[in-house]
Amino acid sequence: MKLRIHKDSIRFRFTREEARALSEGMVLAEHVAVGPLAEQQLSYRVVPDGPGPISVAFADNTISVFVPQAELLDWYEGEILALETTQNWSGGQVRVMLEKDLQRLNPKPGDEPKGVYSHPLFGVKHCDHP
Repeated sequence: MKLRIHKDSIRFRFTREEARALSEGMVLAEHVAVGPLAEQQLSYRVVPDGPGPISVAFADNTISVFVPQAELLDWYEGEILALETTQNWSGGQVRVMLEKDLQRLNPKPGDEPKGVYSHPLFGVKHCDHP
């Protein structure tokens, strides 16, 4: 699971295996050290949970995204590339996206991505940036 944070958006990106695990009800969690002490880490997790809409919470240095199990299964099995929601808080809002990790349009020599999804434009378009 990859995490990308930019301004008011948080993007999670998943390989096929990770998306399958979520669709089967498994919680995926990671963390990154953001300081020298053990408690100075940012954790993030995606939790297959109940029937409600996608929701986001932040507590104990952990970003938690709760996603209905049925949506995760449809996403994993279908053509939908991303699930998304916007969470509003008193201090602003954040847009959260769960995306399938797609193969690069311009693979680098020796780049052998494992478990990524086929890009719908692969072989049709070329991306010029590195």
